[in-house]
Amino acid sequence: MLTALERSAREMPDRRCFRFIETDGTERDFTYRELRMKAVTLAMLLQRRGIRRDSCVLVDLQNCPEFVILAAAAAYGGFSLAVLNNRLTSAEKLERRLDLEHAIGPSLLLQLDEEAAAALISQARTREDDWLFEQEGVSKRKGLFRQKEVRQSTRSKVPTVSEAIHFAEKALATFDPERQALVMFTSGTSGRPKAASLSWENLCEAAESSNAVLGAGRGVLWQAALPLYHIGGFEVVVRSILGFNPFVLYRRFDPGRILGDAAALGATHLSVVDKMLRDLLDVDRSQTLERYQAVLLGGAAPNEHNLKRATKAKIRLFASYGMTETSSQIASALVTQSFDGGLGLLPGYEAQIIDPDGAGVGQLAVRGPGVLTRYLNARAAFTADGFFLTGDRASIARGRIFVQERAGDVFVSGGENIYPAEISEKLGRIPGVRDTYIFGVDDEEWGKRPVAFIEYPSPEGRSPQSQAEEIRRSAETRLSKLYLPRHFYVLENFPRISIGKVDRAALHALYDERLEVKQVRLYHIRQRFKAPVKTAKTLMAERESLILEVTDHAGRTGLGEGVAFPTSWYLPETLLEDRTALEQHLIPKVLSQVYLHPREVTKAFDECMAGLPMAKAALETALWDLYGKVVGKPLWQLLGEEVGGQVTPGEAKVSAGAVVGLMPVDQAVEAVRRAVDAGYMRVKLKIAPGSDVAHVSAIRTAFPDLMLMLDANQAYTESDIEVLKTLDGLGIACIEEPLDPGRVPRVGPTGLFPRLARLQRQLQTPVCLDESLASVGDVENALARPELNCFSLKVAKWGGIAPALDFYRRAHARGSIVWMGGMFDTSVSKRMHAAFQTLPGIVLPGDICPATAYFEADITRPSLSVVHGKVLLNDEGHVSGLGCELDEEALRRVVIEERVFPR
Repeated sequence: MLTALERSAREMPDRRCFRFIETDGTERDFTYRELRMKAVTLAMLLQRRGIRRDSCVLVDLQNCPEFVILAAAAAYGGFSLAVLNNRLTSAEKLERRLDLEHAIGPSLLLQLDEEAAAALISQARTREDDWLFEQEGVSKRKGLFRQKEVRQSTRSKVPTVSEAIHFAEKALATFDPERQALVMFTSGTSGRPKAASLSWENLCEAAESSNAVLGAGRGVLWQAALPLYHIGGFEVVVRSILGFNPFVLYRRFDPGRILGDAAALGATHLSVVDKMLRDLLDVDRSQTLERYQAVLLGGAAPNEHNLKRATKAKIRLFASYGMTETSSQIASALVTQSFDGGLGLLPGYEAQIIDPDGAGVGQLAVRGPGVLTRYLNARAAFTADGFFLTGDRASIARGRIFVQERAGDVFVSGGENIYPAEISEKLGRIPGVRDTYIFGVDDEEWGKRPVAFIEYPSPEGRSPQSQAEEIRRSAETRLSKLYLPRHFYVLENFPRISIGKVDRAALHALYDERLEVKQVRLYHIRQRFKAPVKTAKTLMAERESLILEVTDHAGRTGLGEGVAFPTSWYLPETLLEDRTALEQHLIPKVLSQVYLHPREVTKAFDECMAGLPMAKAALETALWDLYGKVVGKPLWQLLGEEVGGQVTPGEAKVSAGAVVGLMPVDQAVEAVRRAVDAGYMRVKLKIAPGSDVAHVSAIRTAFPDLMLMLDANQAYTESDIEVLKTLDGLGIACIEEPLDPGRVPRVGPTGLFPRLARLQRQLQTPVCLDESLASVGDVENALARPELNCFSLKVAKWGGIAPALDFYRRAHARGSIVWMGGMFDTSVSKRMHAAFQTLPGIVLPGDICPATAYFEADITRPSLSVVHGKVLLNDEGHVSGLGCELDEEALRRVVIEERVFPR
């Protein structure tokens, strides 16, 4: 590579070596002379800082000019470049750095991110080439030193042009192609990431071999869109320099930009992975792809569906096989209609099959110029005659290799070998399936069984479970019972690592976090109030409700509550209707399906039956609680992550709110006093005609600074406007549901929402909506009226946590007041509402108080408590989900009936 770069810099110094295209579309060209001088002076600077020929510079970079300059500097300076996947987490990057330090010790001297690399390169210049500053535009580049700062450096340490040229010539004369050039980590999808050590000889001879097959004559223009921290991307740079051809480097892959540049610049070669190919096919409206001389497809086993699309589009697509350990591709084939998966080895490579089975399939072993000699942090496996064991299964026929799958992917089920690639191949033929990933999981009966993840576009309104069932039915006609996956999971898009490979670890994690319910236990309970609760619509001496307890395959449990009332005084939906729906429809649905996330439950329930949102919420919220316990996170943290908020692990506290029912004035004042003494920051007072102004006035006189809400439960009409205006002057935070929908005025609007909007225009106090929102249509009508801007959010009314979050997002976006209501429920619901109260914008204290405020006992452990007006979520020892479990003793005292539903 150094020979080619030196020759280019001498013979065509001002010709473009590469063009860099930033994410925002800005472009910058680098000539061969500029690349040479920047790389040489950087190598000299690093040498002065202690980087020697046995040193290793660790870089953490996206695609950028600094990456190319550092790679060239490594050739001139004789040091090696170790690259980190820029998209890894900080913890993953640290793990790899420590692995390197353990392997090579103090020779790892320097780690550079893009800002540090750019700043370093800005200092690497010669004394006599001020033109470099002008071309560089130093002061405009993020992270680079400005000119005046650089000029303050010690000039005696800045080499002259002649000194830099002498350094380059000496480096060329002493260049050792067998020296380690690049340390690149494998993806780790099949185990611990290994640090592959590749020499310049590996990289360059692999590139020459590839150029011989793909074409490397004059006029070739590669587009480097793969990350340079993956071997497929890095080799594009090496191929281009060795072929004396320019290339275009992209910060990030943008299919529209790639195709536009291909037409404008005359690009001839492009290296992609399957996901990139699919994206390009999706946006290629001008048949630009068919103009390429070669589109190189690598990264993983090719997707048959995309191969067919590419063939139909007449693309010169080369399917390939290679890996980090082989310096990218070692075998390829032009994909035509007759393509059968066989790949021809590139010049200089050999392959053999170790321990083939009856069909000739065994472990693939390869030998050739691009194959590494060692890992730095593990032992590389070679045969006695020097063939590298790839870990992939393959066969060889008619001089071509047919790669099957990773040897480690094979598992035994019922005493027989199961080959995931065979299952994938058959599932991939199902119309609409874009990609598959199959792996084995433990099974009591068979030892192991396959599980299938399917990438499948989701039609509007379809749940992943219904799509999975459809795919299962199709698979049953294609696969034997032994090969039929135990579960099918459908995803709109697979998680992928930066190069576009399927992120196997992420899919395994999704499976481990699945919601596979083995049993549902339903408790029908009745609790007596300490004192009867009176509202404008009813008088209650007791409260019936449903408690749902779901138990998963690992014995973890989740709780939910059915909060419909026995009669329709509040909403049309009743407790008996909900119980029937749960027993006959919803519980069987949960027991027959497996979910990857509780978000999936809403669509599945809507497909199961219409209406009855509180029945759906009872079971859906139990699955959220279970999910929190599966992933080890409190519900409030899960909710924060759902809305994209900044979630800080640790404790969460929310302000509590008390509710006072209809009662004589003196009793109401005393009830409020007890609440204030207990530290409550807000009190909600039930009101009705005749029990309003005097009560509120007395409370306001006694507690002038107290946050006071009013709940009218639809007890008033427009004829009561003077009363409402009087209340309006008493400093009320909001008045909940003031108008009776059944008593329509003779003059003016007749619909409830137009009436409420007109009333809001007459009052300063926010008019809060609650029971008037009984359907999706009601919600849309309310949100369409800007005057109506205050909402009591009760999760059960919306059908569960996911739909309640959807409403919260909409209301929060329009600047509405949202606070958490209550329905005289148990601590199961109260903890859920308290978790919602942690969301951004929900600032008013909700109806959150201990269940023992009106019931004799709390049926959960630990009991929900209010300390100094605050509710602590997830007490120590109960840090996931809702943060509670059932108190069996307290529960038994209130259970009317209990039913168990097994899977």
